[in-house]
Amino acid sequence: MEESRDHLLCQCPYTNGTWQAVLCMCNLSRFILPWSLELQWLVDHSKGKTFSAVLRKIAAAATVYHIWMERNRRIFRNGFLPQHDIILKIRAEVVCKFKGLGPVMDSEKNRSLGENWGINMADLRN
Repeated sequence: MEESRDHLLCQCPYTNGTWQAVLCMCNLSRFILPWSLELQWLVDHSKGKTFSAVLRKIAAAATVYHIWMERNRRIFRNGFLPQHDIILKIRAEVVCKFKGLGPVMDSEKNRSLGENWGINMADLRN
């Protein structure tokens, strides 16, 4: 199969399932779009510095990074990680990035997102 940006980042069942898991942790439920539309969706729905907006940006960056690393693992090392392991790597990276950020407003929405990702919200309060 010829590798394309849309296949690699959106259409492949492995990556589509990975994105679905990430969206679920972001409290989002929708279909995965072609890559250019995914980017536009992210721009449109991640404006500002709210916890959810920053979380979406960090989660998207971590997801793309780990999908690309899995692609390279398969091509150059003849290796393979189960989808669950990639999702755990994405989750761990998101948690790590939030440890260095400032305080987060205490709200039900933010607590739900923190719980989904395994972020200790008490560490992010004033």
